[in-house]
This record gives sequence, structure tokens and C-alpha cells, in this order.
Amino acid sequence: MNYKKIVLLGSLVAILIGVITLTTINSKKNISKSNEVQIKSTRENVKAVKVSKIKLVGLGDSLTYGVGDQTNKGGYIHLIKEKIEKKESIDVITKNYGKTGDRSDQILARLLTKKNIQKDIKNANVITMTVGGNDLMQVMEKNFSSMADDKMQPVVEKSAKNYQSNLQNLIGKVRSLNKKAPIFLFSVYNPFYVYFPNITQMQDYTNKWNKIARQVTLEENKVYFIDINKQLSMGQYVNLPKEDLVKKSETDLDKKSGKQLENILSNTKEKNDYLSEDDHFHPNLKGYKYMTNRLFDEMNRHKNTWLVK
Repeated sequence: MNYKKIVLLGSLVAILIGVITLTTINSKKNISKSNEVQIKSTRENVKAVKVSKIKLVGLGDSLTYGVGDQTNKGGYIHLIKEKIEKKESIDVITKNYGKTGDRSDQILARLLTKKNIQKDIKNANVITMTVGGNDLMQVMEKNFSSMADDKMQPVVEKSAKNYQSNLQNLIGKVRSLNKKAPIFLFSVYNPFYVYFPNITQMQDYTNKWNKIARQVTLEENKVYFIDINKQLSMGQYVNLPKEDLVKKSETDLDKKSGKQLENILSNTKEKNDYLSEDDHFHPNLKGYKYMTNRLFDEMNRHKNTWLVK
């Protein structure tokens, strides 16, 4: 074998070795990548295993209790149970600790003293809350005639601080009992909007309460704020020009007697279609269905916190 053939053969061997080496490296990379994909897929499959049953606990005021629901089945607590069972094909056990008339401090007091509530919160997979509406309404009711001016501003500020402190303590206590379950907190709304849309102070105070609640939810892990304010405040007028409603609404509170105000609030022509005919304050079945849909949408965005093992 002459020199040129040796050189040529050597070159071919070198090229062959290079190809084999490169193929081996790529093969190892592909195998490694395939293993990573397989491992990742396995992990995702493990995470995606759906539970067969969950426990949902509602804590709060009359909106959690279900006042205004014409079916008397428990408002959104009953409706969300039905919706989850239908959409996710799992069993839902519910506990309803809503109490009519409770302010934030009273809800907190019940949680701190009632062992059965603490036990159910501890074992819950999902926790829902309605808090703050009675705090706000107490301020409005005691100062209704002063609503159109700034006389009640100092009272509102003091009450808002108390509400914030109570809500922080309430959510903090719930989280100390249960560190895993997501907490879904509903906003408050202004049930008087369709009657007095020009009195912006009402909506300003409602927005203030919701701003506080939204901020508090950001302070804890897995606490989500569900905003129902606009729809339940404005009802069937939500997508209509405000001017249309203002023209047929009574807004001059200073010139209205208590009896006149009562008559105004009983005027079916101005009634909010999402609120109860009995008190024009609590949601009716339509209102609770809206709350349920908003709750389910938010729960659906955070399925990994309650629907999977």
C-alpha cells in the first residue's frame, strides 16, 4: 500500500469515526431529551390526576347563607355544588357557615370560638367567603341622610380601617387552619345604585371596600378576589347609559321623608332584576346564578389548587 492510499484511508477512518461520534452524541442527546420529556410527561400526568370528591366550606354573612334565593336551597353554595358535580363529575360536600346580619368582626368571632367551623375549615378543599356588606350597610344606614355631602367621610374612614383589620385577621385565621385550600372572596356591591345612581358617594364607598378587600387577598397565598360589584349594583342597567337611569331615579335625599324613601325603594319600575323582590338588597336566584358563574370561572382558572391530587 503506497503512501497516498494510506493517507486516504486514514482520512476516511477519521471521517467515519467523526460521524460515529457525532451520531452517538446526538443519539445520547435525543435519548436524554426523550427521557426528560417522558419524565416531565409522567410528572404532569401525576399532577393531573383528578380527585373524586371535595369539601367546600362557605363562611360569611347572608349572601353565603343564601337569603333571597327563591328556591330556599342555599344560594350560590348549593348552585356551585351542582355546577362542579355536573362539569367535573366529582362529588362535592358542602358546609354553609353563612349567618344573616354578620359583620366582619362577628364572622371572625364565630370562627375563633366555634370548634365545628374550625374543624370544617381545616378539612376543606375549597373555601368561599362573603364579608363586608353588613359593615358597609351599617355605615350607610346610620348616615343615609348625609350621603349626598361629605359629613360621613370621617365615619367611613374609621369603619374602613376596622373592616380591613377584621378581614386580615379573618383570612389569616382561616389560612392558619388550612394552608392548602384556595380561598375565594366575593366583593361587596351597592344595592341602592338603581335608585340613586347620581349619589356617587354610595358607589365610592362601595369601591373603597372592594379596594381594601382586593388588597388583603394579595397579602396571602392562594386567596382570590371575585368582583361582582358592577353587575349586582347595576343589574339590568349594566350596559345601558347611566343618563337613562338617572332621568327616572330619585336622587335628592335631603327633600325625602323616611316614608318617601321607603316608597322609592319599593318602586318596581326601578327594581334591580338581580336582587330580591322581598328586600331589594340580597341577590335573587338570578343574582346567585351570576355569583356562581363568576366563582366557577375563577375556580376553573386555579384547578390545580383544588381539583387534582
